[in-house]
Amino acid sequence: MWQLKSNDLSAKGLLLEESLFSIGNGYIGVRGCLDEATSGIKDTIRGSYINGYYDIVPILYGEKAYGFPTVQDKQPRIMDTQTSLIFLDGEQLVFEASRLKDYYRVLDFKKGVSERGYIYTTDSGREAKVSFRRLASFTAQNLLCYSIDVEYKGEIEIISYIDSEVSNHSDSDDPRVAAGNEKLLMLKKLYVQDNKAFCEMETIASKIPLLTVVDYMGECKDGGCKIEHVIEEQRIATSIKGNNLLSVQKNCIFMDGIRAESIYISALELQSKYQGISFNQIMKEQEMYLRQFWSSSDIEIFGNEGIQKAIRFQLFQLLQSVGKDVHSNISAKGLSGEGYEGHYFWDTEIYVLPLLQLTQPKLAQKLLLYRRHILPQARNRAKELGHSRGAAYPWRTISGIECSSYFPAGTAQYHINADIAYGFIQYHLYHRDNDFMLEAGAEVIFETARIWLEIGHWHKGAYHIDDVTGPDEYTAIVNNNYYTNAMAKYHMYWAGKLYDELMSYDNARFKKLCSRISLTEKEIDEMRHASEFMYLPYDEELGIYAQDDSFLKKAVWDFEGTKENQYPLLLHFHPLTIYRYQVLKQADTVLAHFLLEDYAEPEAMKKSFDYYEKITTHDSSLSSCIYGIMACRYGYIDKAKDFFMESLQLDLGDTHGNTKDGLHMANLAGSCLGVIYGFAGFRVKEAGISLSPIVPKGMDGYGIKVHYRGSWLEVAVQEQVSIKLLQGGPVKVKVYDYEYLIEDTVTIERKQ
Repeated sequence: MWQLKSNDLSAKGLLLEESLFSIGNGYIGVRGCLDEATSGIKDTIRGSYINGYYDIVPILYGEKAYGFPTVQDKQPRIMDTQTSLIFLDGEQLVFEASRLKDYYRVLDFKKGVSERGYIYTTDSGREAKVSFRRLASFTAQNLLCYSIDVEYKGEIEIISYIDSEVSNHSDSDDPRVAAGNEKLLMLKKLYVQDNKAFCEMETIASKIPLLTVVDYMGECKDGGCKIEHVIEEQRIATSIKGNNLLSVQKNCIFMDGIRAESIYISALELQSKYQGISFNQIMKEQEMYLRQFWSSSDIEIFGNEGIQKAIRFQLFQLLQSVGKDVHSNISAKGLSGEGYEGHYFWDTEIYVLPLLQLTQPKLAQKLLLYRRHILPQARNRAKELGHSRGAAYPWRTISGIECSSYFPAGTAQYHINADIAYGFIQYHLYHRDNDFMLEAGAEVIFETARIWLEIGHWHKGAYHIDDVTGPDEYTAIVNNNYYTNAMAKYHMYWAGKLYDELMSYDNARFKKLCSRISLTEKEIDEMRHASEFMYLPYDEELGIYAQDDSFLKKAVWDFEGTKENQYPLLLHFHPLTIYRYQVLKQADTVLAHFLLEDYAEPEAMKKSFDYYEKITTHDSSLSSCIYGIMACRYGYIDKAKDFFMESLQLDLGDTHGNTKDGLHMANLAGSCLGVIYGFAGFRVKEAGISLSPIVPKGMDGYGIKVHYRGSWLEVAVQEQVSIKLLQGGPVKVKVYDYEYLIEDTVTIERKQ
């Protein structure tokens, strides 16, 4: 239950497993490609990536309008350190299924290591035992380690490469994958110094330097190892020779110019620290780090090993991809692939952050600080869009600039401002950290809230927001999208509330902030007024909240006449065709009801769920998990379990057919939220935290941890609901309809 295992040798399986068995640490990520296979494997995306590292590429338009972005960030594939060819008595090992036996592959969630191995048969019929291990260190995040062991009665040679000849993957037929601009890095210098191999590169347009230092250690059963380096035109080949049993370790240090003033000095300092340190010793550091991570973050599933393993896979892969400094965040595909070009979306605040807020508050804070870090660019973008004040966060970005070239499903999604504010507000609800809000959160919340006063207007006594796109990208440029209006209402309410709280908490500091951004109480009063009278569209006849002013007037999409191979619709129908119908790509109004359930009547929310669920395609990986969570709320337990399983298997079963381009990070988080917010019914609000647990068929129960206001709680749901205070002061928790003070352990009868 702590490992993902495979024995798949099919071409399709190997390509899929490049994503599934990727390793990373939030800074460096490497796909699970075969070290020894550079030929004979037709389909491969041989990628390594650094979070937050980017080049700038032009955006080309046939017809360009004012305010369209002209350039975008793109995450480059960096130099390849994976390749290590193996020779047995001069014969190159060729990765062919007919030559292999006892093949295995393992991703270990406790050790933080990927391992692969097999027994290989040479042309002469002799056998060699071969194994590979990899890890990206969580304690030294610029460090990536490989270990190769070959046991063979004869001469063994391993030739390891640092290869600078790298280009990004592209697919002109899939908008989820980049097309063009494959070459993003240029080689500056290759050299060998003190028996270490160096590769210096630089992004072509943004001119950000990148250095890799590879330090080799070899150990041979019979005598010493011979190590030689050969500098070729685009790569360095390092040969390590031995007899009978050869073990090779390569420590790769990556250092980029965004984070380090001197990449050379910083890289050598870290290399020196780990020089001579064995792979097993580094793995012990990894295990200690992960022991702490799992002690607070594990979601236990009782009575279902398959679900348990899948959930731990989701949690581990999220940890491997989430950024851990102000220069990085978590992209749609994390560090496991090149889909969506490494861009960060609203996925972070609405899907990933709610999970981290519960158990990893320090990581949650890092993601929020990234948003604060790019606030200046968001202010610039607001001016480009014609706003006189405030900040408009980009729909997709790395460095902070807007990278979306299709504005109806990009820039028009103004709700990202409220999504980001929602992340800061949630952090405040969990921690009541007024100092953090003064230093980072308040400024983001105020500046983004200003945009609602810029784009909204009053009509018949209600506040309206026109010409925006909600989460459902199959419906674009509409008036009064329910999700957008509800989130803006919440956003401006909290702008007013924080104004009062921070003014009382530290009047002098807060007045300095207000002075710096020219924020007045009059402006805050305008926000309060707009929030109070925000228009939330409602259809009296159907008794549901309308997705927008025009949605329910459209014809319903012909689902019966749509063939199974025509999904996702975005790959088979022009956007205008899709926009004319009632059809959803993903949860929209239903998502708003999840995040802001107090803004709607329970019966109307239930009816809304019933209505929208029938016309949602779930073409987005962000959808099934939300519908599963809300199905729990309305008592549709079997349906909730089905949605949960769809979410859980999306990558492991490649149900969307594009996991090869990287794992779907928001969905990984959404699967975990399916247990916490779905089955456990967890919520955090101004009044405190609450639970409404159920247990679906197919499991005996589950256990979660909750970090709230400095205290740690352990919740176990089986026949009874047990809540135990692990650390900190007493916490009030509402369970079903009653509030309990948790001072030690409280046991409650489960309702369902």
